[in-house]
Amino acid sequence: MESRDLYALLGVSRTATSDEIRNAYRDCAMQHHPDRGGEAKVWASIQHAYDTLSEPQRRATYDRTKQDGSAGAEKQFGQSFADKSEGSAKKGGLSIVQQIAEAKQEGGKAGALATAGYDLSHAQGFDAWVRNQKGLGKHNFYNAEDLLRSGKYGNIEATGTTSQPLPPLSASAIRFDAHGPAEEVLYVERECAMPEKLGHGEVLVHMLAACVTDEDLLRVQTPLTVLNNFPPFNRTNNKWEEVPLPATAGVEGVGIVIATAKNVPLLKEHALEVKDWVVVRPEARRKPVGCWSTMCVVDSSMLVKVPAHLMPVSHLACSRSLCTAYRLLEDFGGLRPGDTIIQNAADLPVGQAVVQLCHMLKIRSINLVPDDASFDKVKAQLVELGASHVLRDNGRLGEFVEALGQMMPRLAIDALGGEAGKRMSVALRPGGQLVMYSLQSGSVPVITPSLLMYQQISLHGFSLPQWVDENGVDAYREMLDTIGELVKAGSLQLATRDVHISSLDGAKLAEALSAHRVPLPGGVRARSVLVLGDEATASEVYFELQANIRALYGADEPAAAGHGAAAPAATAAAPRPVAASLSAQRPRASERWADAAAMLADLSLSQYASAFEEEEMTSMELLEDIVSRGDGEKELMDALKEMGIKKMGHRQAIVGAVVGKL
Repeated sequence: MESRDLYALLGVSRTATSDEIRNAYRDCAMQHHPDRGGEAKVWASIQHAYDTLSEPQRRATYDRTKQDGSAGAEKQFGQSFADKSEGSAKKGGLSIVQQIAEAKQEGGKAGALATAGYDLSHAQGFDAWVRNQKGLGKHNFYNAEDLLRSGKYGNIEATGTTSQPLPPLSASAIRFDAHGPAEEVLYVERECAMPEKLGHGEVLVHMLAACVTDEDLLRVQTPLTVLNNFPPFNRTNNKWEEVPLPATAGVEGVGIVIATAKNVPLLKEHALEVKDWVVVRPEARRKPVGCWSTMCVVDSSMLVKVPAHLMPVSHLACSRSLCTAYRLLEDFGGLRPGDTIIQNAADLPVGQAVVQLCHMLKIRSINLVPDDASFDKVKAQLVELGASHVLRDNGRLGEFVEALGQMMPRLAIDALGGEAGKRMSVALRPGGQLVMYSLQSGSVPVITPSLLMYQQISLHGFSLPQWVDENGVDAYREMLDTIGELVKAGSLQLATRDVHISSLDGAKLAEALSAHRVPLPGGVRARSVLVLGDEATASEVYFELQANIRALYGADEPAAAGHGAAAPAATAAAPRPVAASLSAQRPRASERWADAAAMLADLSLSQYASAFEEEEMTSMELLEDIVSRGDGEKELMDALKEMGIKKMGHRQAIVGAVVGKL
């Protein structure tokens, strides 16, 4: 058992399926678990092997590098970046020389070159149509899910059998009744009522944290639907959705699913289950999900499932900033080790991430930060992260050029726009690129004609939602996994400011909204991360929510009725609202029941006793060990489903009993 080959530790082949790996892990647990007389060191190795091989991304990394991802993340990232840089080809369309040669081969007919472009085969024509529809939104064809999930096509609703009624719920939320400056229109509502049911494709998410970003503030300040009336947006099907007011703010955040509509776990795409960790999918045109709330109801298509504890909650809350930094360096400038980049707003999350990624990739970074009283503190912070140079960002162009010396960056990364972006364009080497990912000034940087014509400086825009739309959610999830490995390795850190929603009042909310623009007295400016909940509270609310649902609708499938439906006679008393206060802590499951059969009998679920015996999962200690791991409750839920326990209410009751919440 001392071999470092993880497949050998579990006794499976390298081509083993997920089911085979899971079954092998169970067999090893029966033989090597410490509760069954096994050695703790051996069991730790088996557990580590299973954790690596059961996660597709970590398994792929292990197969490629023969490493389990616990070390060398920085080296792997650098090699991956270099491979992509060396293999990247110049973007282009048709080759004119090749087209002329092909036209001449048509038999040398007169005019062959002139007419060749018009005579497309059916396949060529279809490819051209698909290529030219990219970015224009859906075109002419819709499936059933499109119709059911969107209100744009009339009052089409799923049958009540897919909805999930909810007991009375309320949440603390940051809301607005009208569009305007965020500091003026946002307020905290302590008892914001949740919907009475989860509709088709919807889930209830217990939010953990959300970062205050420029996009959040923009969507509060103005309804972007006004752009739908102007070209080119009025010529496409990719429109901005209206935001019904009053509304809850928030476009980016991380949370845990605590309830789902009945169809969501069965979906081919966007399937989610309770206890899944999720981040909000970057999506520019759809209305904000309203995640500045302790709980929110979200369409599952707007969420991306991520491994629990992929990175610290504050990092997950700012994951779009990390991904933006990653993409800016990979997609622009054709960067190689030894090159130089320049950026402004370097002290904010995107800038911090760019500094650290450049340090890993051996790329020099010139970092511009506000010229104010906090400059020395900010400079020390960025130098510690790996910044090559930190300069004052002010309007004195001569001083700026003198500070640059002979440095001529290939890439300029602009978060401010306007004059700040224009200054950086002057610093670029011939053929350099200026990329905007945010416009805090509200205006686009103006590049002079001499730079455009004689220096070949080019201006670009980057939108992470647009990148996700073009490359897909799987590519976004893979990028998050890569960043998560760097964070776990200690190579990528963020300095943010936690603000707990429970302590917010009007003044503190205004301070949190502007902390990235105006430094606090004696401190530095930093993005605010709204702390909305925690994992322990999510688990407590989940179990109490399930208890309330069972009290209203019974242990089996609840009826498709709203709150107006009469409760069964046995449960005529109104259930108490879900709250943070819970009953006294129950004893451990292994202290309450001798084995799984006794527990199932207590739960009136004895019909599953034979399945537990067949899988050799009768030991309460073994079940407790499973749920004690990081994602153990989800793991046990999946195992129960594979054992043939089809009703989610039954699986939830068993997990709740093992955890000690029922």
